[in-house]
Amino acid sequence: MKILKMLEERKINSDEAAKLLEAVGKGKGDDLSSRIVESVVDGVSSIVGAIPGTLNNAFSITVTEEKEMKVKKGDCFSLKSVGSAITFDTVDGDTMIIKPSSGIVRTKKENATIGSKIVGGTMDVIYPESLALSIKDAGGTIEGKGGATLSLKQVGGSTRLSFDKIDDVTIDSKGGSLTLYLGDCDVSFDISAPHGEITFDVSAEFSEKSNDCVKGTIKNGKGTLVIRSFSGDVSVLPLKRKEKK
Repeated sequence: MKILKMLEERKINSDEAAKLLEAVGKGKGDDLSSRIVESVVDGVSSIVGAIPGTLNNAFSITVTEEKEMKVKKGDCFSLKSVGSAITFDTVDGDTMIIKPSSGIVRTKKENATIGSKIVGGTMDVIYPESLALSIKDAGGTIEGKGGATLSLKQVGGSTRLSFDKIDDVTIDSKGGSLTLYLGDCDVSFDISAPHGEITFDVSAEFSEKSNDCVKGTIKNGKGTLVIRSFSGDVSVLPLKRKEKK
């Protein structure tokens, strides 16, 4: 697997790998492309050690495969992405819309999990705010509106998310920048960035506050926000500041 070898040796980045994969897939057919994509995403997982799990299902190469899915209570959305730009937004009702515009993408629902996998592309995800989100990303950007229940593991990318409500949000970042915009949230927070710097500009009661560790509560501390950033900066800002931009 020459492409995987180049990725492991850092001769190419994940976005460049994705483009090479797409070119190979178009020349050799979907079957070979699917196996290559699966190996590369699994390879990225083993390299960074923070995006576990195997991808058992084949990918398909697509540009405009828009999907609408009904969401029921107890469902969750699982996203695995490499070198991609993902934008999240919320909608009223019980319908989720997944709109990729480029990249290698596969989306399907199994039992209570809506799973989507994307390499080297861009995608909009429009979802009911009550839907739980699980995101595992390498070298991409995650932006838009975060849900009240969210788990994010990211390596070498950037995240900019806004929250109107937080029930349970956990973020584990290795080598990327994080910016969170908080609205009228009732939450306790525990944020650490041992090799970065934390900017926390939201009104709160602090039990601990330093450049690399911040703990405390906003209002009654009903929800939970936990952030672990290994080697990047973390900013927590008022939502109104984002709206002014």
